[in-house]
Amino acid sequence: MAEIIHFTGFIKGVTYKTYLGEKLNKINIDSFDINEASGSGLIKSPITEVAYSKWVSPKRTRSYPFARIYATYNSSKIITIIPVIKDEGKDGDRDIIQYSTISWMNLLNIYIVLAYYETAQKSNKKGQATRDKLTNQKFNHEFVNNQIHEILAYRQSALHWNKNLFEKKFLQIFEKALNSYDDISHRTGVIIHARVGMDNYLQKITEEFEHFKNISLKGSQNASKREAMTSHKLEYLADGLKATFSIENYLGGIYYLTPDEIVFDNDMYIIQESKNSSKESLPKLSDIQDGLFKLILFSNLDSLKLDGKPVDFVTKLKLTGKNVVGHIIFPDATVQYLDYFLQANMTVFTKKQKEIIRRLALEAENNQKLKIQVSGNYTV
Repeated sequence: MAEIIHFTGFIKGVTYKTYLGEKLNKINIDSFDINEASGSGLIKSPITEVAYSKWVSPKRTRSYPFARIYATYNSSKIITIIPVIKDEGKDGDRDIIQYSTISWMNLLNIYIVLAYYETAQKSNKKGQATRDKLTNQKFNHEFVNNQIHEILAYRQSALHWNKNLFEKKFLQIFEKALNSYDDISHRTGVIIHARVGMDNYLQKITEEFEHFKNISLKGSQNASKREAMTSHKLEYLADGLKATFSIENYLGGIYYLTPDEIVFDNDMYIIQESKNSSKESLPKLSDIQDGLFKLILFSNLDSLKLDGKPVDFVTKLKLTGKNVVGHIIFPDATVQYLDYFLQANMTVFTKKQKEIIRRLALEAENNQKLKIQVSGNYTV
């Protein structure tokens, strides 16, 4: 098993500019339906607009929403719509929102809209061995739109909005979600997960809201440790060590993150996210966006310590693909070398992939402590 090391860090604020976000489609707030909407876009009102992204599950590692949030990150006001719970039925998964997700959005100045599923259907997938499973789950879109209307008129920070939302309305929304699943179960005949555990969970939150943070942050820390002990076959992890991070902000909040790996080179710790494609010359755009989004907080760290001692660090996105000739690292590479690299891989990369690589050069050039490497997925 690979060695696991633990860092502590401090972050004051976040500044980051994205270059791989595609143009967002605009939709009028009066026509917006979360169930029909794409994964991200722009919601317009007569006086302002807000960029949105949506989650299909409150668990980050199950639905990979970060690529969608990345697509909205250059906007002046950003919301993300998250279900408080998703129950797929007794024979499926049940995920609940974690406080670490809230902390992450607070730090990135993203307004949270809490949602709950109102309708669903019993899965009749052929060959499915399980009976009690739900599919085609739909949000209560009016409940979502009411919060969006409020945020459009809201003048204070995302942190202030999120704090009020969770301290004053979370219990009520969670109860709505649980009651809704009871109704869904009754209508569809699908047995859902026992409610007693959730009722106990809510009782603890009622007794002390701070306990909610402790419950889910502890879960986040444990998940961080588990992730650090796991090698992902789809990722190219041959360079360094696994590590966990405890990061604190100026408000005193602590949250736990796990990058793919840590590389130590010339007295420099490299916090690395790795994305690999075994079939294409470059990972999918959504995978690249996911990796970049995960590095935003790391690249904005004001300080990083190992065993209480400050260390020098940089962040790096490593992209590996099939048949790539040579490698390139931004922002170190010159414009001339970029042209040479693309020429050497003229038949390897598509036109779209070449444009992505040129934009990656801009992303690394215009953001602090960020390096991006493109190379072949060599066997080691």
